[in-house]
Amino acid sequence: MAFYETPRFPTAISFGSAGGPGYSTDVVVLNSGAESRNQNWSQARLKFDLAPAVKTQALLDTLIAYFRIMKGRTHGFRFQDPFDYTVPGGASSGVFIAIGSDRYQMYVRYTNAAGTEDRLISKPVASTIIVKDPAGTTRTLTTDYTLDSMTGIATAVLAGSPSLVLATWTGQFDVPVRFDTDELRLSLRNKAVYDWGPIPVIEIRV
Repeated sequence: MAFYETPRFPTAISFGSAGGPGYSTDVVVLNSGAESRNQNWSQARLKFDLAPAVKTQALLDTLIAYFRIMKGRTHGFRFQDPFDYTVPGGASSGVFIAIGSDRYQMYVRYTNAAGTEDRLISKPVASTIIVKDPAGTTRTLTTDYTLDSMTGIATAVLAGSPSLVLATWTGQFDVPVRFDTDELRLSLRNKAVYDWGPIPVIEIRV
């Protein structure tokens, strides 16, 4: 099992897919009609169906090649969520949370009147990321910090460098996913007219 950082799954297909975040909740309904609910996951897990996006022979060819190289559910890859792939966006902002004396994990923070949720970001698009300190001054990559685009971890270049805890980041990020099927079930109705069932991809923890 491997994770392929490149190439990212083609955005020509991902941007026509259908899906979004989901949670896992156990719901027990009591005889009185009251409910007991248990949250199983601390963070949402994304799931998408690619089938609505595959509208041409060229896109189908691209999908089949990618599916074969990923060996169905075997390997993971980068996927751009068409609805949520950039910060700032809507009610979200980019923050850092310390995971060591000089190491900081990237998160997206979603906020509304009911509270906040911090979503771990492990696949930033490094070329788009801008980091600013609380005063709004842009931090310099390699001089002030380094960024691992495979983990979303920023590291202060020198011990004692200014903390990134209060710093913010903007830019794009991908989602680590895999296909959630080992079969592409295609049928040929007539020349160049195809039918296919769901083609699911699902977020993985890396």
